[in-house]
Amino acid sequence: MELGPRPSSTPAPDPTPLIGRKDKTPLATKLLEQADAINPQLGSPLFSQLPREIRELIWRFSLTRFEDLDRLYPIGRRYARPDRAAPLRTALDLLRTCRAIYVEAYLIPFEVNPFVVHDGDLQDLPPLVSPHQCMPGDLGRYEKLKPWQLAHMSSVEMTVQQFQLEGGSVERVSRLVGALGRHKGHECKGFTLQGSAHFTPPRSSGADTPSEVQDGYTRLSPSQDLPVGKRITSLTIRMLRTDWWTWSSSPQEGSENPRERLRLEPLVNTTKNEYLAMTRGYEARKEGAEPDFGLDGFEKEGRWGTQITEYWPDLATLELVLETFACKESQLDYVVECAKLWTFPVGNEYRLVYDGLESVRWRGANAYGYEGSFSWIGEENKAQSGEQNATVIQWRPTSDDDDGESPQEFVIKTLKYKRRRREREN
Repeated sequence: MELGPRPSSTPAPDPTPLIGRKDKTPLATKLLEQADAINPQLGSPLFSQLPREIRELIWRFSLTRFEDLDRLYPIGRRYARPDRAAPLRTALDLLRTCRAIYVEAYLIPFEVNPFVVHDGDLQDLPPLVSPHQCMPGDLGRYEKLKPWQLAHMSSVEMTVQQFQLEGGSVERVSRLVGALGRHKGHECKGFTLQGSAHFTPPRSSGADTPSEVQDGYTRLSPSQDLPVGKRITSLTIRMLRTDWWTWSSSPQEGSENPRERLRLEPLVNTTKNEYLAMTRGYEARKEGAEPDFGLDGFEKEGRWGTQITEYWPDLATLELVLETFACKESQLDYVVECAKLWTFPVGNEYRLVYDGLESVRWRGANAYGYEGSFSWIGEENKAQSGEQNATVIQWRPTSDDDDGESPQEFVIKTLKYKRRRREREN
């Protein structure tokens, strides 16, 4: 169907095609408009003795996603890993207990849980069990989120292959969740057919009003039910063990040839051919200088580090979660040392700077299906013996599908970056 001009007597429609507009307000808004629709539950100590602030903490804890360990994933699936041993659930039954709880807590599932995006290998994608969890282009999943629900999400978690990360994924995901529209204090209208969140200036104002929106969002209420976007303040970028350009290279190949080593650099378009860029950047930053890779203006726009600055202006925290085979841990350690010096400007006065590291070692299945082409995995990536055993976490209860053979071992390094004010130059 092609949209054309309408008679002047009919108001002009929004020209952006959307996926099934959902302008319905939450049930809570309608309940709050009726004074006698909600029992205040004063007979319950939860409401009669605890202050609202304490109840808020209870709701936030109770409505944070968790692993449903009664439905464990088979250990041999590539998506089974720490914090993903089973499907993730949110205890939404809490909101059905009574109206008093519902009107206090109905926004919290969207405020405390991230929008999850998978831009990587399909074999690493767990079954989709949440409306927040989707792939770019999978518009059917987006339809489950109403505009006011999408508007109140403030964190994003993306799993991405390196070629996608260096190919614009950071920008694409920002459009998917409407990071820039949220920054301007705009109202969420849903998703466009092109697969991005659609935000427009609030109906009460024809201009951008970021300064008028406290903390980047407005709670829905009987007097103001506009789903103004909550700003995206937290971003997690995750690369799994097979997401690297050189994941299939053996540890020996990496030790002999720098082209075969793990590498990552936020200020180049791609490290596939620029295999020394990470080291060059590290040497420059150690001397207190920003690395110059000789890129022109167009090339600079494609760098994922630049895209964080340009398309995610409200980030307070950034996490890079990097995984590899245990036998290649030394390569990942070097990536981490280089990454500790990375900074990401956000706005004119702030930047994201390194703020800590978490390391995890975990054991999975004996085989995942890709070992036949790479003999080094079966030979070198088995569970380590000796003192290192103490560092291995237990990420799932023992189950019948554990094969009992020597499991493979993996390491995860999580780099944390925090928003800091830039130091003024003298």
